Amino acid sequence: MKLSDIPLTEFSEEAGLISPDFEHLPLHLPSRCLMAFLGERRIASFAESRQGKIRGTFLSLTKSFPLYEIPGRTGPLLLVQAPAGAPSAVLIEDRLFAYGVQKVLAIGCCGALDNLPENCFFPVAKALRDEGTSFHYLPPSRFIELDRAPLLHLKKFFQEKGLPFSPAVTWTSDGFFRETKEKIQRRRKEGCSLVDMEASALAACARFRKKEFAEIMFTADTLSSLSHDQRHWGKDSRNAALLLGMEALEVI
Repeated sequence: MKLSDIPLTEFSEEAGLISPDFEHLPLHLPSRCLMAFLGERRIASFAESRQGKIRGTFLSLTKSFPLYEIPGRTGPLLLVQAPAGAPSAVLIEDRLFAYGVQKVLAIGCCGALDNLPENCFFPVAKALRDEGTSFHYLPPSRFIELDRAPLLHLKKFFQEKGLPFSPAVTWTSDGFFRETKEKIQRRRKEGCSLVDMEASALAACARFRKKEFAEIMFTADTLSSLSHDQRHWGKDSRNAALLLGMEALEVI
C-alpha cells in the first residue's frame, strides 16, 4: 500500500477481514441481477406480477432487502431494491456477488447537468469518481469506464426497442446538498451530463470482484440552469424503468 496524506488514495489490494458472505446464508443466486433504485412496494408489486418468489433476504441495520427470483426467457433472474448512496449500494452488490451473481444491471433516476428533458433513458459509459467507496476497490483515478461488453449489448437492445442510444458520462457524488455552481461547471467541461450517487462505486466493486456491471439511468430533476428544478423526480419513468431493466437484463 502506497502511503499518502489523503487516506482515500491509500488503496490496498489485500482481502478485507470481513467477507461479503459473512452471514453464510444458504443461497445460490441467479447469475443476473437487476438492482433497482426504486421504492420497495413498487418492486414487490412488480415481482408478484411476474410470479417472483423471495429466494432470501439481506439484512441491514435499518431494513431488510428481499431477493426476488423472477422467471426469465432463458433462466431465472434476480431483482433487488438498491439503497441510495454509494456505500449502502455496494454493501448489497458485493453480497450479491458473494452468493453467485455474475452480472449486475442497475437502473434508477439521475439529475441532469445539461439541458435534457425529464424521463429520458441513458446507458452509462463512464463515471467520475467523486465518492469514497470506489477508492477501497480500485486504485485512484478520476474516471472509471464501465464494462464494454454489456454496453454493446445495451446498444443493440436500445436499437431494437426503437430507443435513442446515447451513452452518457455521469458525475457520481456523495454530496447531494453540495452540488455547487462551480463544481457543475467543471463537471460539464469534463463531459458529464448526468449526476448520481452510486455508479462509479458499483462499477469499481464489480471490477474488483471480476464481475460485469452496467447501468441505465433516467433523468429526473435538473441542475442545468445552475439552479435546482425538481420537475417531477422522474415519476413517469419508474414503472417503465422496471420493465426496461428486466428486459435489458436478459441480453447483457
